[in-house]
Amino acid sequence: MELLQNKTAEIIQKNGLKDLSHGLLHGNAGLCIFFYQLARQTNNADYEKFADDLLDKVFANLSTSTPADFEYGLAGIGWSIEYLVQNNFAEGNTDEILEDVDNKVYRILNEEYNSSFELGNGLTGYLFYLISRLRSKEKTLPMAQCINRELLILAINKLDEMVISQFAGIVKEMNFDLFWRFPVMLHSLTEAFKLNIYNAKICCIIRQLLPNIEANIPSLHINRLYLAVALKGVCSLIPDKRLEKQAKILLYATDFEALKTEIDHTLLNIRYGWPGIVWLLKVASQEIPVDWPNHQLIIKTYHEIMERHENPLADFLINIPVNCEPNGLALGLSGIGLIELLWPGVLSDI
Repeated sequence: MELLQNKTAEIIQKNGLKDLSHGLLHGNAGLCIFFYQLARQTNNADYEKFADDLLDKVFANLSTSTPADFEYGLAGIGWSIEYLVQNNFAEGNTDEILEDVDNKVYRILNEEYNSSFELGNGLTGYLFYLISRLRSKEKTLPMAQCINRELLILAINKLDEMVISQFAGIVKEMNFDLFWRFPVMLHSLTEAFKLNIYNAKICCIIRQLLPNIEANIPSLHINRLYLAVALKGVCSLIPDKRLEKQAKILLYATDFEALKTEIDHTLLNIRYGWPGIVWLLKVASQEIPVDWPNHQLIIKTYHEIMERHENPLADFLINIPVNCEPNGLALGLSGIGLIELLWPGVLSDI
């Protein structure tokens, strides 16, 4: 039987890419990552050539007139280029390649009012871009890296000013979203912590968030699980008994029978659909200690959902998403294929 990711690649290539954008989450930059990963795993030169052509299109359309955001724009494209270079899929000096992107992000953070910490169009996306720029660099930093260190500090300070006032809204989130701003923001802070640039401030932010985290339980049960996984990730780097206790409370408060009713089984995409939920369940089963509340129910629920989807690509062909790019990472097939590449069997093992 063909691997799920090979079938995915075949459908993407048959669909054609003529109207695709060039961003990370819905366009060519994201497809590059999928096809380079697939080429490496299968040792297939055709996939690598396809990825090279996509990357050429991304470079040809890299312009300061492109929006700056992470979802469609320069921050996401820049993150993808750093990913490809750092993982030896491509070569180049990213300080030179991404100079215009750095300048655009600099202006956004210094000269514009930032009202959102969403991944797609807010501070968390810019923070992920800056983390990628600062990762795996030499100790003697060039000017670009010095500036990006200061921008990272600025982005974290802006997050600190913004997040607490919006945390009460956690109970109003009524749809599953793998890019849900609260756990994704916490993950961005843990990734920034690994850089050891502004750790005292990050610890201070976590302490300040604690009363809000303790006071606000998400309405959706899947979001309770998601937030618990995010808090466990924070605790792995910044141990805190209150955070650990709250993660356990969230797990205890998760009704897995109710969680199963929150899934839209017609959506085959990683952002809003059941593949994103089963990925989250798989990660939770690995990251949550076995002696924490409801660990066995996490595994049981994962298998029950998977049993409903023995042939996910057939589901996709019947339910191709409307008004979205069917090949993109967030809402299309390349996201399905990439998850299967990075976490083998997560969408194909029954």
